[in-house]
Amino acid sequence: MADPPVDDLAARICAVQAGSIVAAAGCGKTEQIVNATVQSQGRRLILTHTHAGVDALRKRMREKGVSTSQYAIDTIAGWCLRYAAAYPLRSGLKVATPKGDQDWTAVYAGAIALLESGAVTQVLEASYCGVFVDEYQDCGGAQHQVIAALSEVLPVCVFGDPLQAIFDFGQTPVDWRSEVFSQFPKLSTLTKPWRWHRHGNADMANWLETVRPVLEAGQALDLAGRPACVTWEWLPDQDGPRQSKIISTCLKAMKGDGNLAVIADPANLNGRALIAKKLGRQGFSNIEPIECKTVYAAAKKLAATSGSKRLVALLTFLEQCMSGVAQGEFLKAVASRKAGGKLGRAKFGDLVELGLTIDQGAGDEVCLALIEGFAAQAKTFVFRREMLFSMRSALRMKVAGDAADLSDALWQVQTKIRHAGRQIPYYSVGSTLLVKGLEFANVVVIHSANMNNKDWYVALTRATHRLTILSPKSVIAPGFA
Repeated sequence: MADPPVDDLAARICAVQAGSIVAAAGCGKTEQIVNATVQSQGRRLILTHTHAGVDALRKRMREKGVSTSQYAIDTIAGWCLRYAAAYPLRSGLKVATPKGDQDWTAVYAGAIALLESGAVTQVLEASYCGVFVDEYQDCGGAQHQVIAALSEVLPVCVFGDPLQAIFDFGQTPVDWRSEVFSQFPKLSTLTKPWRWHRHGNADMANWLETVRPVLEAGQALDLAGRPACVTWEWLPDQDGPRQSKIISTCLKAMKGDGNLAVIADPANLNGRALIAKKLGRQGFSNIEPIECKTVYAAAKKLAATSGSKRLVALLTFLEQCMSGVAQGEFLKAVASRKAGGKLGRAKFGDLVELGLTIDQGAGDEVCLALIEGFAAQAKTFVFRREMLFSMRSALRMKVAGDAADLSDALWQVQTKIRHAGRQIPYYSVGSTLLVKGLEFANVVVIHSANMNNKDWYVALTRATHRLTILSPKSVIAPGFA
């Protein structure tokens, strides 16, 4: 069924008291939000999930010449915190600077309590004519309850795609049939793949239109009818040949114009990092979860050790981020220097002296110098840049006295990244969770038993020009989520 005319749908969105728009990937969701904002008789509150999403919406509004008096854009989390913290007696919020999941659960509960109390009803009605919520498939239960409570005060229309509802393991997404559509009845489904038509790739656009209903139904996807811009290659089962095939395919994909993302096992961060490591010399880097457990564990280890144990902890972290560290050789060079020898001087230069200083009890400043020294070496290749950047930035804050401890400094760094957004590497390795919402010229998708139909839909819709699929068979039979 063809998408409804833009103006007609925008008018319906503006008029609805509670509704939802389902938008397939690349099918003009943001454009509809902008058009409906323009037609609104008043100021719209527009909520989304990430600060990058906020920036993207603001950018599109500017491009369309929409006056800032017509909208206010915020993250759901940020909006809830701002209101709950402003009315602590009504919200019951005790912690105004949330750090972990437990704190954020309290923020959402506080926002719900505040909305249900009626204390801000007049303020909201005077401020906004209604609410749009973008990327609704990313809502968890608590955020859905917030938006449901908000819909008792203001008209609300939510935009999203249940086929792109991918969460961290252990999280439970909102069920669209039983929870979303019952609260926000479906107005329309956007299915025209404008993104690929805009890039002049009608073949991929048409193919993706046929792929969606197959994956939506949880059926097996036969790649036999793929267009020329989509390549399938056999992926061996045995680990050695499998890794060789992955690396050779990625190197071949680099020959295409534009950036490249490799989408691999969503449940295996170390496996994805290994691919980035093997391709580190070519400039590949792993896309990390914002709250990367690996860097927090390394920070705790550094904080809890001193002397030789701290040196080992630091070198272990460096080997997780870059190739060419050669921890064993470096430790032998430090031991030689301690005994008055010169082993390793040719390879490591002044880094040996820094290592010896840490071995003898030096603090964060020397640890930072050693990290920067290894990163600057010609024979090291950083393949987990975000993780290395976070640790370096945290150590700088700690050295400058701007953080109580290294873990606190890391939290501050991660918070800044959330607000400022992050630069995705030109050549990157990630999971469907980490690349959803992004687009790349070229994509290599590596089959994994941990990928369900939603993972596959997100993976297949990231490339604008060329897509390569590595799998044991040319018929993909994903699990159904």
